[in-house]
Amino acid sequence: MKKILLTATLFLTAVSLVAQTVARMSDLTPQQKEGATDLILTGQLSTVGNSDFRQLRDLCHRLKRVDLSHSDVLEIPKNAFHSRHRLQQVILPHTLHNVGTQAFFACDSLQSIVLPASTATVADAAFLGCKGLESLIIEGAPSLGEFAFARCNGLRTITVRSAIPPRASASTFEGVDVRRCQLSVPKGSEDFYRKAEGWNVFFGNEKAGFEICRPEKCIVPNPEQLEVHGIATPLLVKQTWMIEADSQLDNEKKHALRILADRTGVKQNGRKGKIRLRLGLDNTLGHREAYTLRVTAEGIDIMGKSPAGVFYGLMTLECLLAADGMSGCCDVLPQMVLKDAPRTDMRELMVDPARIFIPFEELKAFIPEMARYKLNALHLHLVDDQAWRIEIKKYPELTAKASSRVGMDDMLIPIEGYYTQDQMRELVAFAASYHVDIIPEIEMPGHEVAAIHVFPELTCGAKQLPIRTTCGVSNELLCPGKEFTYEFLGNVFAELADVFPSEYVHLGGDEAGNPALGCWTNCPDCQTLKRRLDITTTDRSENWRLQEFLFGRVIDTLRTKYGKTPMFWYETDFKNIPEGCVTFAWRHGLTKAAAEAAIRNNARIVLCPGEHCYLDYPMARGDMPEVNWGMPVTSLQQTYKLDPAWNMGDAFERENLLGVAGTLWSECINSTERIYYQAYPRALALAEAAWSRPERRSWEDFRRRIMPVLRDMHRRGISYSMEF
Repeated sequence: MKKILLTATLFLTAVSLVAQTVARMSDLTPQQKEGATDLILTGQLSTVGNSDFRQLRDLCHRLKRVDLSHSDVLEIPKNAFHSRHRLQQVILPHTLHNVGTQAFFACDSLQSIVLPASTATVADAAFLGCKGLESLIIEGAPSLGEFAFARCNGLRTITVRSAIPPRASASTFEGVDVRRCQLSVPKGSEDFYRKAEGWNVFFGNEKAGFEICRPEKCIVPNPEQLEVHGIATPLLVKQTWMIEADSQLDNEKKHALRILADRTGVKQNGRKGKIRLRLGLDNTLGHREAYTLRVTAEGIDIMGKSPAGVFYGLMTLECLLAADGMSGCCDVLPQMVLKDAPRTDMRELMVDPARIFIPFEELKAFIPEMARYKLNALHLHLVDDQAWRIEIKKYPELTAKASSRVGMDDMLIPIEGYYTQDQMRELVAFAASYHVDIIPEIEMPGHEVAAIHVFPELTCGAKQLPIRTTCGVSNELLCPGKEFTYEFLGNVFAELADVFPSEYVHLGGDEAGNPALGCWTNCPDCQTLKRRLDITTTDRSENWRLQEFLFGRVIDTLRTKYGKTPMFWYETDFKNIPEGCVTFAWRHGLTKAAAEAAIRNNARIVLCPGEHCYLDYPMARGDMPEVNWGMPVTSLQQTYKLDPAWNMGDAFERENLLGVAGTLWSECINSTERIYYQAYPRALALAEAAWSRPERRSWEDFRRRIMPVLRDMHRRGISYSMEF
């Protein structure tokens, strides 16, 4: 104990010698915030909006040590230091009352924490994933929430001053290696701790429960039919399994082995076992992704129309095994019969590494999580005004000159990186094993400043443009009157077609109308093209026809040379949807117009209206991202209310509706953990909207069913917004 106190004293002394001391963050310039590594704050700290804590988290990306002991603050707010991987030391205020949810989530360089005696509450998941945390000192007796110190597997000493065990949950220290972590409590109080929930794990005598899965309370998305035979003999799952699989299902058999080993904790080889898992194909099922799952006392049968259907049956099985989410696996499954099929064919999430780069391995890790909930397409927004993120061998300058910059709005952080074609091939193959399609997007004619920065001849007047470091929309577009534009796009799409086998390629097309189309009005090359197209107006009123011409040429190339189906964001500037293309309804208030355009043009449509599907928006007032360009709030319930058919009738759903997409634009998402935070649980709501039939959907029921799923996510170390 003396050693710990001496270390803390030395740390305080060292920090005081090198740290900047200010009352509040407003006392620092933007450049000082960007460069700060050690800070001492002494004033009354704000916790709402662009608060002192938000600035510490998002503007001080180099921050390693912060001393709050002299500040006037009662609460470390929710998400205060969420996923700040460089943060090593925090000295908490002496007056601290509460530590908010996920306040230090994944601060994996954090080494020690002293909770002062004034602390009353440490909320759910407050220090979840702080795997570098070695020492925890609790001066008082605060209430410790679910998963508060879960996955802190570096903990070696926990010292509690209170003779009465602080209230804890069975999951508070989930994943801590209790064999290597020494718990020190006041002399004579050991028996109290030995019997107390949460603390009893350190004495090896936690109560052994017997967990029975209740399927109707834990499956997301909700299946088409579920019949549970609760009286029949249940199936004991924590034992060895024998897996039988059709020859076409080697991939699904591997997933079955992974799931059973991970969940049951029993080593599996699939060849010998006391119970059977049978995987097979059934051509009598209707939809390509349909499946049935049957549990008996002898084992489980999963039959699918296709390997994808079998895979989704396995995802449902994993959901059943997770049960209430508090432990890795339930003990028994009741006998049941489950029949299921999706409502829509495409269930997509879109990520945006252009604004803030997503490292390859972290992008790859996003796929298994979305596949758990039967989402089947990952849309990559690979280029924008802020960066070019995909290797194009014909134009190495694109990644050499347009994949690195400093700054995203008020965050003066270095942002760099791109994906090689070999990495993308690896991603495609990995995703295919999870039945997820990778759809690339190359924007045109707008959102192309990064490419124009490298090749000014792509734009009217060959303008020299810097890479954009803020959000918003540039009014500079690719020039449709220059042959180099088509040569460039043709070469880019030729390489993309070789890397991405998906049927689809996304062409962007958004935000290139008013006022951006005006940039073509006085361009000599565009005027020449207008004469070729018999456009006689000299103002901007028919510039949309130039965009139509540009898209027409590119679409023809993609179809005839590469067999691709083009996609684009719907804008009213598209007077006609080109035949065979897929349009995305994204703008607030324009979904009905987009749907009517799809019907008129006999086109397929994906719904991702901002009022339901923009997952970068905060889920509640005050939720991340607290500072943005004026995003509206999109609650979990609002997302769940999405009707993929948009009240357009059965014919629309049958003939035009392709699916649903959730978008994760990354202007304000500066860590991988925050991608998950913004995506979930709303991605669960979109998954159910896209998969489950209307009669199987209920907000109140969904709200109950996601709780086990979310607890399981925290148990596995995945962040999500708790603002619902």
